[in-house]
Amino acid sequence: MSSNFKRTFVFTALSAFAGLASAQAWPTKTVTIVVPFPAGGTTDVLARAISNKLSAAIGQPVIVDNKPGAGATLGADLVAKATADGHTLLMGAVHHTVASNYYKNLKYSFEKDFAPITTVALVPNVMTVSAKSPYNSVKEVIADAKANPDKLAYGSNGNGTAQHMIGTQFEMETGIKVLHVPYKGSAPLTTDLLGGQVTMSFDTITPVLPFIKEGNQFALVRGRQSFFDKTSCSIALSRLRSATSRLSLLFSSSS
Repeated sequence: MSSNFKRTFVFTALSAFAGLASAQAWPTKTVTIVVPFPAGGTTDVLARAISNKLSAAIGQPVIVDNKPGAGATLGADLVAKATADGHTLLMGAVHHTVASNYYKNLKYSFEKDFAPITTVALVPNVMTVSAKSPYNSVKEVIADAKANPDKLAYGSNGNGTAQHMIGTQFEMETGIKVLHVPYKGSAPLTTDLLGGQVTMSFDTITPVLPFIKEGNQFALVRGRQSFFDKTSCSIALSRLRSATSRLSLLFSSSS
C-alpha cells in the first residue's frame, strides 16, 4: 500500500471524525479496529497498514483485534455492542451488506448500528487453483465440474461473504454443481487450497499473490476478465447511537 494512499486515508478519517471531536473529547484512549477475519487476509492487511499512520495522526494507540467467525458477523456483533464513542471501529467489507439477508437471526442491524467513515480500498478478486491441480483454464474447470457434479469444491471466507457469492454466481452462470466449503478467513482457506482439500477459491488478490508469484498457485482469471467482475470494498465503520444521528450523516457523507 503506497504512502500516498495511507496519507489520504488518514486525512479522510480525521475529517470524518472532526465533528465527533468537536462534540466530545476524541480520542481519549486506545482506538481498536476490529477485523472480523483471521490475520493474513486482505481486511487484516489493510487494517494493519493504516493503524500506525492513524495512531501517529490522532495521538493515541490504534490496535487491530482479529475476531473471525460466522461470515464476519461475530466481529460486527462485537462492535455493535461496544460503546458508541468512536473508539471501537469495524473494518468491514461487502459481505456485511449480504449478511443482513443471509443470516436471519443477527442481533444487530447493519443499517442502524453502523455509520461509514471512509472507503479504504477496492480490491479485485481472483480465481485460483493449486499449481498441482490438473487445470490450466476456467474452461477445463467447468468441463470437469459438468462431467462430475459435486466433485469439485471451492473455499470461501465464510457463508455470505463475497467469495461465497462469487462462487454461487459461478455455478449459476456456468450451469455446474460444486461444493462450497466455508472457512473463517483467507489464511486457513489458502492452506487447504495449497494442500488440495479444495479445488479453487475466489479470494481477493492480497493473500494469494505471494503464492502466485512463487508458483504454488495458478490464477485462472482475475477481476474484470470474466463474469465475476467483483471487487471487495473495505470500509471502516463506527457504531453510533441515534443520539448522534447528525454525526452519522457526517460520517456517511465522508466516504
